[in-house]
Amino acid sequence: MKKSSLLAAIAVATVAGSISFEAGAVELLSHRAAYRLSLHNALTTGGIVGVRGALVMEWRASCEGWISNQQLGFVADTNDGSDFMYDVRFTSWESRDHNTLRFNVRSFDGGEPFEEISGKARLGHDGESGEARYDKPEENTIELPEGTIFPTLHMNRLVEAAQAGEFVMTHDVFDGSDPEVISTVSAFIGQARVSSVDTDAGKEQRWPVQLAYYSGKSGVDTPDFQISFDLNERGVLYDIVLDYGDFALQADLEEMEAYDAPVCE
Repeated sequence: MKKSSLLAAIAVATVAGSISFEAGAVELLSHRAAYRLSLHNALTTGGIVGVRGALVMEWRASCEGWISNQQLGFVADTNDGSDFMYDVRFTSWESRDHNTLRFNVRSFDGGEPFEEISGKARLGHDGESGEARYDKPEENTIELPEGTIFPTLHMNRLVEAAQAGEFVMTHDVFDGSDPEVISTVSAFIGQARVSSVDTDAGKEQRWPVQLAYYSGKSGVDTPDFQISFDLNERGVLYDIVLDYGDFALQADLEEMEAYDAPVCE
């Protein structure tokens, strides 16, 4: 199993954290969600036969932007009788105008620090190009091409597309989790389903969504990894599956706490 693919799990999780301040835009829930992790498929080629762990995703709106904190940690059992631990933690801040992103990723292998990635990215206005400057693991600058967006704006557009009845959406998304990668993310959105949850507007709607992430590193037209989930109109994810090809993780929602929206002048 590649450790870079595990880092990507947190990058994927960041798509779901936004609350829009703009009038008439998508209004999503600021919240903390805790998911229980298990092995999704029993037949794997990666040698993993069992997983125990958790995924925690937290998003808070502030008057200046959006704060995101996520952690994925698990113990995996392998078919040779051994096990290993892994822990990835992702923190980011995206500005209210969606043009600035600060990010920090820390990973631990067997309880020991493995890698840290941090930096800041800036985009021009109205979809103009920009750049990302990394402080760790070493100082580096990469160009962000025209049309690149950050995770919060990506989530806003995903929910808007679902509500509009669109089935496919593709964007170049930068989250900072890899110093060499700007992912092309293709979203496939299914028909809305009515859940058993009551809301002020009636029964809650949820859309089945699949996101395929392409880095261009592999040289073939297959995604580096995929994530599927059910999405409600307030940005909460249910029944998450993180698919790395040779194994997949299931994340089931166990606890959720909603936060009050900030009072901004």
